[in-house]
Order: sequence, then structure tokens, then C-alpha cells
Amino acid sequence: MAQKELEDFLREQCRERRVTLRGLSVKSGLSPGTVHHILKRKYQPTVFTLNKLADYLGVKREYLWQLAGLLEDMDYGTATAISDPQLRFHFSRVDKLPKASKTLIINVIEALIIFLETGMKT
Repeated sequence: MAQKELEDFLREQCRERRVTLRGLSVKSGLSPGTVHHILKRKYQPTVFTLNKLADYLGVKREYLWQLAGLLEDMDYGTATAISDPQLRFHFSRVDKLPKASKTLIINVIEALIIFLETGMKT
């Protein structure tokens, strides 16, 4: 259901802005066809892709995450706290950095996770 909401939202934005789906991809800084592939459900959008779209469209990133269904299964309560002390230490250091630096680190972490999740399944 969430994917349908994202599809409807992106199509509506294209109509309002008078751009094609390809144009939306390109203007968002994504490769041509990315939005098309998301709408055709060829792959689940990543947080990186959704962030690029949200930034171009001028909407909150979390809003697109919700539409894509990325937040549905996440529990941000105390039970999900980082248990590894080394990770807690590094993330506390990251939290003190300027926003641009945090964004870079988050993008790198996301890319590594995607690589490990998709590249390690052999």
C-alpha cells in the first residue's frame, strides 16, 4: 500500500511541475529512469534516492520515507538502542559534526549497508 502512495505522490508532483518521470529523476540528481523503476516496482527506493527526490520536491525526507514504507517496521524505542559500545562512541562523535559532514557519513554508511546486503548474498 505504501508503494502506491509514493507512486501517486510522485505522479502528482510531476503533473504539478509539468515534468516527465525522467525529468524528475534528472532534476533530482538521479540517473535517468530511476523514478520510472521505482514506480514500476523494479526495486525498492533507497533512503539516498528518496532524500534526493525530497530535496528537489521541497518536502521533508521522512515524508517520502513514510510513503515508501521504510518507516513502517522501524521501532525507535529504547529497545533499538545501539548495543555495541564502539558504535555508540562513533555515532556520538558523528552527532557533534556539522550537518554536511553528518550527511556524508550517513550516505557512506547507507552505501556500505546496501553493498553488503546485496553483494554478500551469493
